[in-house]
Parts: sequence; C-alpha cells; structure tokens
Amino acid sequence: MIIFHTFILIWCAISCGKHEPVNENYLVRVGEKMLTEDEIINKIPQGLQPADSCEMFNALTDEWIKDELLADFAEERLYDIKDIERKVAAYRNKLIIQEYLMKMRESRLIKTDEKEVKTYYDSHKEELVTEVPLVKGIFLKIDANVSREDEIKRLMTSQDEADIDNLEKEWMDKALEYEYFKDRWIDWETISGMIPYRFGDPDLFLENNRYFEINYGDCAYYLSISDYLPSGSSQPYEYASLWIANILHQDNLNAYEKTLVESLLKKAIKEKKLEYLNYNPLNRQALL
Repeated sequence: MIIFHTFILIWCAISCGKHEPVNENYLVRVGEKMLTEDEIINKIPQGLQPADSCEMFNALTDEWIKDELLADFAEERLYDIKDIERKVAAYRNKLIIQEYLMKMRESRLIKTDEKEVKTYYDSHKEELVTEVPLVKGIFLKIDANVSREDEIKRLMTSQDEADIDNLEKEWMDKALEYEYFKDRWIDWETISGMIPYRFGDPDLFLENNRYFEINYGDCAYYLSISDYLPSGSSQPYEYASLWIANILHQDNLNAYEKTLVESLLKKAIKEKKLEYLNYNPLNRQALL
C-alpha cells in the first residue's frame, strides 16, 4: 500500500508538471479542517491505470474542497445550525447503537432457541396460513437450442433418485438456472417469477398441472411440481420456522437492549455519571 501511495503521488506530480512529489501529508486546508493524502489515496482502488488513478485523486480532492466550502458557506447563513448539530449527534448515536447490536447478532451472543421456535409455532399454528401456494419440485432453464424435451420431462418427473442424479450430471453444465427444491417448500411467486408466462390463478393452475414447459426467446423453461399446498393452508413447520426465528430473534434483541439500558442506567446513577434533576428515569416520573 505504501508503494501504491508513493506511485500515485509521483505520477500526479509528474503529470501536473512538478519535478518532485509533495512531501507533506496534508494536501489542502479549508478553515480549520485539513485534508491528508491518505484520506484520498485510501479511496482509490488499486489496479487502475496511472492516468485514471491520478484523475480520481484530483476529482476526490476537488470534491472535498467543494463540500467544505459549501458547508462553511451554508453554515454561516443558517440560523438553526444548533438544531442540525443535534440531529447529527442523534443520528451518530443511532449508528453506533445499531453497529453494536449488529455485532452482537453476528457473534451469536443473542441466540434463538429451537424450542422457542417450536413452541411459538404450536401456539400460533392456526394463524400461520399461506397467502400464496407453496410448492416443491425442480426448475430448469437452458438454451433452447440444446433442449431435448422428452428426456428432460422424463428425468424431472421421475421419482427415482438415480434419474435426478442423471438430470444433474447431464444438464447442470448446460443450465442457465437450476433449482432443486423437492426437499423444501418455496412460495409459488418465487418460482413463477422465474418463468416468462402469465399463469393466472395459481391454485387453479397447480391443481391441474404438475409439469410445465415453455420456450421464450432463446431459452427453454421446465418446471416439475412434486407437491403443493394451496393458498390458505397451514404453513409447514420447516417453512414457518425461519420467519418465526427472525421474529423471536428480534424480540430477544429488544429484550437484550432493554436489559442493557437498565443496567447502564443504574450503573451511571451509582457512579454519578447520570444525575436526574427534575425527572427520575428509574420510575419514569417527573420530580416537579
């Protein structure tokens, strides 16, 4: 990275007619704010041609100068600058909190128990109904020029696992898109959205069709439905569990944040970092 920095500076100096690169790390100053070489160079992706890197260097520097000059100009003419500063501070705090909670989520310190998911499902099963049909099956999209309809139909509609293996061995390298979902439920809109065809009433179509194929443009589309649940059916656990886990995870996250705030509140009061004057945040009552 140091070599890259030096190379860009030397190239820009030469292209600008200077015989020596600037040795100072600061490029320009607007008021009390300074712009450094590193701030600009770190934004330039490596691998660009020298001329392109130099052009980006100049453009980023010019943009920084422009933004600072406009910000100074506007700040001098705004009467509610303190209100803007409060909004910026509040937004900064929100970003910091969100980043921390995201780290907690990624580190799996806030977990959702499988038993919680199952208990929620059993308690709300009657409410968890499908808005669109759910399907299982196979979808294949290939170049129409290499299509062999009879063979593909036989393999896709077969119940023999060996035929599915042959389908994947024979057609995977030719497939533009391939989805095997005989082992999981997918909502109909996800699958039908991959096919350039108006299916009309999805329940009516699925009730009368287990296999569908169509050529459109240069592509051939094949769909085999091995199983389906009509609209209004109870959602299977394996389909609903992911949604439930997300809901419970958010609830756990909210509970964690509430507990964290309460502990920080008590700690801050104990250490006299937080002092309540006319409002008690522990019992949420005004002292006036």
